[in-house]
Parts: sequence; structure tokens; C-alpha cells
Amino acid sequence: MVPETLARDLITELIVYLRQRQADTRSLVTRQTCAAQARARAVEDRFANCSVRLDRLEARLDRYAGQVRELRAITQMLRAPHSHPTRRAPPEEPVKPGRVLMRVENLAKEIGGADILTDINFEIFEHEILGLIGPNGAGKTTLMECLANLRPRTSGTFYDGDEAPAEWNPRSLMFYLPNGMAPYPELYTIEVLTLFGKLFEIEPRQWERIIVDELALVPVLQKKVGTLSKGNLQRLLIAFALMSPQPLLALDEPFDGLDLHQTQAMMDILRGLRAQKRTLLLCIHQLNDAERICDRLLLLSGGRMVGIGTLDELRAQAGLSQGSLEDVFLTLTSR
Repeated sequence: MVPETLARDLITELIVYLRQRQADTRSLVTRQTCAAQARARAVEDRFANCSVRLDRLEARLDRYAGQVRELRAITQMLRAPHSHPTRRAPPEEPVKPGRVLMRVENLAKEIGGADILTDINFEIFEHEILGLIGPNGAGKTTLMECLANLRPRTSGTFYDGDEAPAEWNPRSLMFYLPNGMAPYPELYTIEVLTLFGKLFEIEPRQWERIIVDELALVPVLQKKVGTLSKGNLQRLLIAFALMSPQPLLALDEPFDGLDLHQTQAMMDILRGLRAQKRTLLLCIHQLNDAERICDRLLLLSGGRMVGIGTLDELRAQAGLSQGSLEDVFLTLTSR
């Protein structure tokens, strides 16, 4: 028989062994349970991510479907015959200037200690075309940028009608188009026009009238903005002005880079805007263009006003019984 002591030792070792196995088994089960739970959470996370991605994809598909419907409607509209793809502004009775839309008093602007604008005073009347006339460096663009609140004025007061707000914000009064702007050059013309049509909440019929009838942009709708000629780019920019709700349209050099025919077409468009009772402030470098399109003219030289009024009024200020705008400008600036 096995001695009693030896038996107790064997039983003790067996108990220790069984306890160790039990602990190892419990640890293994715990690890496997944790791993299974982690896998389950990962599967749940992947499922949740897939659900989110599917929701986003569904939203994009809905958006694309809406764009396809819009493009299909535009394509049908463009394919429809138009008896007059281009038309000149119809002759109408001149629109008489109305009330004072904006008034500028004692405007001054300094940049780096230099006087860019000094003692500028004028009014803009409803339904008129007022031209800012002067050579390069006269301060025309700076004046426009001050009016548009793109440059802070050094001094002076701006009136919106009869009110002079403490903080000048012309957003609801004035739509400003700087010279040489090419918005979204990588996009197609039709995409940019559709974007601005939605931005300004233009009705489809009005959008079609502006694009097809008034500006004749149909041939360039499938061209990228960055590839447009100067004349077509100017027409695109004018389309934004036509869509805008502001009563005052300020255009910097609208005839820049245009040939004779393009200039005449642009003048017809601008006269059509005035006939629609819009007010225009045009920054013009070429005096003969200004003489043909403007109702009144503000002459700038060296940042100072040298005259304002109709051509006849400017002739009287210059002491001339007749003569072109160039003659008047040379006379007034030589004093």
C-alpha cells in the first residue's frame, strides 16, 4: 500500500493542477469572450458606417437626379427654335431720371499717405447712366470700390436715398462688377449661370429670357468660363447683373477689350437695362464710348472732380459752345 504521506502529496498536487487548469480555462474563456465582443462591436460599427454611407449615397443620387432633370429641361429649352437668337434693345422713350438713389459728400481716400481721392461730391439718380470718366490713375476704380465698401474711405459720407447710415453696407442697394473677373473658370458656362440663377432665385422664364434672348449666350453654354472670349465673358458678367435684384449696377470698364461690334452690342444691352428702370454707374476709360452711352458724366483727374453733368452742361462749364467730350475734358483738366 502507498504510504499515507505520499497519497496526501499526490492529492495535493492533483488539486493544484486542477485549479491551475481551471484558472487557465477561465482566462481562455474570458479572452475569447472579449475577442468575440470586440468582433461583434466591429461588425456593428461597420454596419453603422455602411448605413451612413448608404444614406449619403442615396442623398447624392437624389441630388444628381434633380440636376439631371434641370439639365434635361434646360437642354429641351435650348433645342427649341428661337426666331431671334440675338436682338438689339428695342427703341424706347428715354427713361427720365428719378429721385436721388445715392449721394456722396466730401469723399476722400488716402493710401500710403498719398491722396487717391479728394473732395468728391455727386449724386446718382434713379434710371440714369452715370459715367465715371478719367485716364488711368484718376481714381475711378478706387471710387467704385469705396462705394461698394471693398475699400474703407478715409473720410466722407454716403447716403442711401435721404439716409446716411452710420455703417455703410450697400449690399441691398448696389451690385458691383469689377473689371477682369472670371468666376469659376474651370466650370462650364451653363453651370455658372444655373448657380447664379438659383442664388438670385430667378424664375425659369426670366432666366431663359436673359440667357437666350437678351445676351445670346446659347452658343457658349457648353464652354468653360476660362476659355470664353473677352466679349462673351463680358456678356456672362452682365448676366449676373441682370439677375441681381439691386437697383444700382456698378460696372468697371464694361467695354474693355471689346471690338466695335461687341461694344455696340454691349451698349444696346446697357440701354435695355436703363429701359427696365435700372440705374447704372459705369467706369469708362474711352471718352467716345462714354459720350455715346452716358446720360451724365463725372470727370476725374488726379483723384479730383473736374466736372459733372450732361455733355451740354459740361460744355457750359468748359466755356465751349460745341465740342466732343474729349474737347471738354482737355479744357477742364488744363485749368
